[in-house]
Amino acid sequence: MKKVFIITAIILTSPWFNGQSIKRIKDKHIVGQEKRQVFYQWGDWQPKPNYVFGIQVNYAYAMVWGWLAPSRNRQYKGGSDIRPLSPWGLQNQRYASTLVQQDRTKEIQDRSKNTYEENLKEFYHYTSATSSTDPLYLLYYKDMLKSLDNFDTSSPVPYEWGFTSPQAWERFNNYGIIGECKRKIDVIQDQYHIAKIVDMPRGKRILAYHDCLIEWRKMQKYLAYLNKQGENRLKAEAKLKNYKTKHPDKITKERRDAEIFVDVMTGHL
Repeated sequence: MKKVFIITAIILTSPWFNGQSIKRIKDKHIVGQEKRQVFYQWGDWQPKPNYVFGIQVNYAYAMVWGWLAPSRNRQYKGGSDIRPLSPWGLQNQRYASTLVQQDRTKEIQDRSKNTYEENLKEFYHYTSATSSTDPLYLLYYKDMLKSLDNFDTSSPVPYEWGFTSPQAWERFNNYGIIGECKRKIDVIQDQYHIAKIVDMPRGKRILAYHDCLIEWRKMQKYLAYLNKQGENRLKAEAKLKNYKTKHPDKITKERRDAEIFVDVMTGHL
């Protein structure tokens, strides 16, 4: 029975305990100090002075801010606004400085990135490791110089030299003309090979390709000219031989073959 009474008493008194209000203590001196410590207000010096006939008579004020207060208190009250979060406060200055430094850091990073990318592009344009992937080389010079790259100067086959007549090629070879052409083609091939494997600026490499292409075209035209001249000479010699066979009575010993050749070509005989 005693236990039931105790439990009943606790149940009845528990709403009274739960319903108790908490009184909020607000110290105006602490509130003023909190305002000065953030951004709200520089001032609200508590306690306030009390003047009677121009004389300050508040003892509490004199102990905290007045002539009885420590010198550091008076210097603090009479000093400049040192709120850290004021528009010109130290914390805001640090924050602004941080933002400026962040912008400066980002600018430096962007410049470093651009410099790195430019150096990388310059390296790609300069090194021979990527010369074979140059777009201009792939689209134009590689195909145009393919015949030069594949040309075999040691080949004895007249067709590979652009000659349609083996006799004409053999004659020019005996004269040493083919040997001179071989030497010049070797030089052009060496220049082309150097342009592909040596590190150099991209513009200089392209100019080297172009110079090789010009020299190779000149050589091809010269070989075509030799082929045409050789064929014409063989045809003229065959015509002269045929004429001598058909008209032996018109050929005299006093006349040289060169004179007879001229007459045959001009149609005087």
